[in-house]
Amino acid sequence: MSRVVLTVAVACAVTASLSVPASADGLTDQRNRVKAQIAQTQNDLDDSNAALDAANSAVEQTGARLQRARAALAQTERELAAAKARDIAMAAKLKQAQLDLDKAKAAVAEGKRVLDAQQKKAVAIVRYQYQQQTNLLPIAMVIDDSTADVATRLQWSTTLFDTAASELDRLKELQRQLALKQAKQAELEQKVAVQRKAAAANLELKKTLQARAAAQEAAVASLLDQQQANQRTAAREVANDRSRYATLVRERASVERRIAIRIAKAKAEAARQAAAARKAREAALRAAAAKRAAERAHRSAAKRSSRSYSSTPRRSGGSGGSGGSSSGGSSGNHHGFIYPVNASITSPYGMRFHPVLHIWKLHDGTDFGAGCGTAIHAAHSGTVAERYFNAGYGNRLMIDHGMINGRFVTTGYNHATRYIVHVGQHVRQGQVIGYVGTTGYSTGCHLHLMVWLDGRVVNPMGWLY
Repeated sequence: MSRVVLTVAVACAVTASLSVPASADGLTDQRNRVKAQIAQTQNDLDDSNAALDAANSAVEQTGARLQRARAALAQTERELAAAKARDIAMAAKLKQAQLDLDKAKAAVAEGKRVLDAQQKKAVAIVRYQYQQQTNLLPIAMVIDDSTADVATRLQWSTTLFDTAASELDRLKELQRQLALKQAKQAELEQKVAVQRKAAAANLELKKTLQARAAAQEAAVASLLDQQQANQRTAAREVANDRSRYATLVRERASVERRIAIRIAKAKAEAARQAAAARKAREAALRAAAAKRAAERAHRSAAKRSSRSYSSTPRRSGGSGGSGGSSSGGSSGNHHGFIYPVNASITSPYGMRFHPVLHIWKLHDGTDFGAGCGTAIHAAHSGTVAERYFNAGYGNRLMIDHGMINGRFVTTGYNHATRYIVHVGQHVRQGQVIGYVGTTGYSTGCHLHLMVWLDGRVVNPMGWLY
């Protein structure tokens, strides 16, 4: 009643197998039997559709959250992949830098070894030279009578000095090279330290991203489970709604068959009464003819037996007939029906397109938003044909009004709290027949009025205005 698109739910969701007409005084027993057979719910099909809408909305919302979670996970996985790639590249660089550092350390160690050896060698040469360069050397060179020996000694002394200088220069060069190697080692050590720090930071980032990815994967899995559960719920609601509408269609067909049977019986009874009336008229005509023949014979006999009274005026016998026919016609398109309750229409008759099921549904009556306990009046005079409880329509009452303007008319009243008339009872137009309620699949007090013409459900407002 609250949503036009889903107003079919107001009078739907019936169970045809439970739509057995009750006796005039068996409404309560019928209702109890139905309640014993099914777990009675007081949710209107509008609520079922609301549940269906809610389930589909949950699917959409979960799907959106799942999409966002997957996007976040994908971003984290990209960042994690980049971190892993950096980790591999940094590990390779660190390994190479470590190799270079190891080589540099080895070179420094070798340089130190060579330098130490050179230092020892230079020290030995200098010490030897110092020991050989005494104050007697020049004297010895002078007093030595061998000129050749003096030249040799001078050459030897010069060689010693040259050798010492050369070794000292080599020592200085080795020291310079060692200093360069030590600087290179220090540079490589700093580079390795920086790379180790960056690698450690990247490792921490990778661990953080891995933890985040694991949490996001768990969230995605949870949302996926939730979405699948919501989809199953929505599928169940769709199946329930389709099933309820199918039972509504079956109930309508069942009602139409029962009305058709009553129409056939009414026509048969009308035909029997017409035949009886025809026979009565024919008998009356025959009796009248016999009477007229008897009267003619009587007048002939009287004429012959009363010749002396020929001047007596004859009484003329005449037959007079009076007959009247009244036609209770209706002017225009007005059929003489009245509103059963004084209330506004909350949901009209007509087809509804279901936005989820994508099918057309028929809302087979007109809903009047009257409060519970409001008196329901017969829309037209007629005979109560059915009264029973139905899981979808709640308490139902149907009145056959007979032939009106050439159509066999039946009205149906649904969801009443109770009825105060019985099957077979003749009711007058405007007579109170029951009270508005919210029985069956109904969440609010209202009257769901239906009209059948020749056993086919039609728009009630075509007859009520």
